Amino acid sequence: MSASASSNLTAPSYGYDFVVATTQASINATMLDYINGLKSTPTTRCFVNGPKVNGKKTTVEMAYEDLLKKTGGVDPFGIADGTSFERDDGSNLEKVAKAGFLACFRITMGIPPGLVSTPEKVPNVVVLGNNTKTVTYNMLCSKFQIAELQYDYDGATLVNLNQPKAGWIIKSHVDLRLDPVGDAAYNKLPPAVQASVKNLGADAFGVQQLLFDLNQAGLSDVPEIPGLLPNSAAKNILTQYFINTYFQDLKTKGQPVLNYTIVKHNNPATLIPTDLNMMVQPLIDPTTHQPYAKPSDAQADLATLDYLCACYNKILKPAVPFTWDWMNTQDAKQYHGIISVNRNTFAGYIRDQLMPSIPKNCLIPTATITMKDLGTKKEYAAHVSSGGVAAFSMPAAGANVLTLHYEQQADDYAGSNDLEGEIHLKPSLDVNVYFQNDNIVITQHLNIYLKVRSLQTTVSGNIIDYTLKDTYYLGVDKDGKITVNASHEPLVDHSETPGTDAFVNLFTGINGIVSYVKNQVSFTSTTFQSFPISVVQNFVFPGGKTFAFKKVAFSNFQDLTSAITYAQATNK
Repeated sequence: MSASASSNLTAPSYGYDFVVATTQASINATMLDYINGLKSTPTTRCFVNGPKVNGKKTTVEMAYEDLLKKTGGVDPFGIADGTSFERDDGSNLEKVAKAGFLACFRITMGIPPGLVSTPEKVPNVVVLGNNTKTVTYNMLCSKFQIAELQYDYDGATLVNLNQPKAGWIIKSHVDLRLDPVGDAAYNKLPPAVQASVKNLGADAFGVQQLLFDLNQAGLSDVPEIPGLLPNSAAKNILTQYFINTYFQDLKTKGQPVLNYTIVKHNNPATLIPTDLNMMVQPLIDPTTHQPYAKPSDAQADLATLDYLCACYNKILKPAVPFTWDWMNTQDAKQYHGIISVNRNTFAGYIRDQLMPSIPKNCLIPTATITMKDLGTKKEYAAHVSSGGVAAFSMPAAGANVLTLHYEQQADDYAGSNDLEGEIHLKPSLDVNVYFQNDNIVITQHLNIYLKVRSLQTTVSGNIIDYTLKDTYYLGVDKDGKITVNASHEPLVDHSETPGTDAFVNLFTGINGIVSYVKNQVSFTSTTFQSFPISVVQNFVFPGGKTFAFKKVAFSNFQDLTSAITYAQATNK
């Protein structure tokens, strides 16, 4: 059984309209696919001594081209590692020093050349861990060169280093929480950046930077690079400027690396998020019901990054860890993640699709007795018309997700103390919707009860008693659109034909009244029919331009779930 069978978004702690959960393993596989095929260009940053401020030295950035002009064309990257000079020796290195040079670095995003043929040795780009506040990003470069001039009293020595074949791994920690209050890094962003992060219109999964603006991240771990002193200018410069540089090439293309795996454009989804938060969900230890304290690599790969979404301008509830896993080992062999739609949200959608067809079967009755010929003769009349008002209710739990009951009654009486006769007409309608396994079951019951009395003669019965049962078997196409195979059971007709013998009918006309009312709501008319499959199959899952969808089913708590895989990778 899929882990998502435990999805219970209607539980009081949650209430999200839908959740998209993708595993750490799938995020990394997709990112590495992208990085490996990336046509990235080198980015160079150079830094020189700036003017003193309040007696303290400053560091300023200088364009690489401008630095070459100041050095007379001498390129620091072209001077051998360990080259030194003494003051006024006229060497190329002295020309670099006289330009005020401190350090420069040049990087090209990509897989280190020593790891291209051994992908199993490439470190994870994303390490979710167990805290949304400190998700780790490992940044990989196909080329990485650092040059630094280390000054001493009499001169200086150039350090010129290239990363080894296995690369230098640069780490950053990013707070992915998008909480509007509290200590989330999101709150420290300028309003314009916040707006771009939460651009949640019809293209919610096409937000330019859905995860976060990585330029806001802090570099947490510059590796120990042999030849660089711990407090050197190069080390400090890397700490301050590396992340911005790393993503500069991608930002000019309008496609940050994390954008690739999560974000695409123009999703015609039925549910459009109006608020969004993110949460890391580590794999849960079934013995303690808590996240594994020391997960294995395989267990860590089953952790999910969860997108918690609210629709219709609802207030998004705070991120609360789920008490279930979204993916298990078997799931991960076939899919990248799960999308789950809240039981009540999907039931609300179905309700809205059914409602236009409901009033025609909500029958409004009229029933009258008219005394004629100086009170010696009674004329009975009964009539029903469509257009009654009814509403669905939504049971809090269980497979029966929607229920509707409608009834109205019309009565009339004749004679002193009603002794001459009476008539009662009561139509009713019951509609119930059930979510179970991979299907939706809709039952309808239309009933009309008629009672007629003339003096001491009474006839009564359900002159209309129709039941319909329709089952809609669900599937999903690769773009997230629900597909339906419908099964319509034959109409069950338990209608009665109450009547009386010809002598009594001669005086009461009861048989004619019964026939008249019954003919108004005959099943051969268009009054009582199965609901069209469009009620269900017009629903489109969110994320249809990012994910391919497979295997749709209701969870044990009636959330609508679908397995998802990332769409085909493209590098443009």
